[in-house]
Amino acid sequence: MGKVKYKVRSDSSKTPCPHGMMATCSNCRITKPHIVHVGSWMEKDCPFFAGEVIGKKEVLCNYMPTDLFRTYNSR
Repeated sequence: MGKVKYKVRSDSSKTPCPHGMMATCSNCRITKPHIVHVGSWMEKDCPFFAGEVIGKKEVLCNYMPTDLFRTYNSR
């Protein structure tokens, strides 16, 4: 399980997923895939999301380089 550090500016993360994960959101009417930012609400819906260490601004990720899955629907 890998750790990904992220930076927060104001209320959102400015760190894009290093694995290139993208998401759509049916409830938000986001039909085109958007790059997911580490630590964001979309990222917490990612199938590879395993948890986060809030004090250290780190996300635990189960992504493996052999996974070809890159897009998912969030919420």
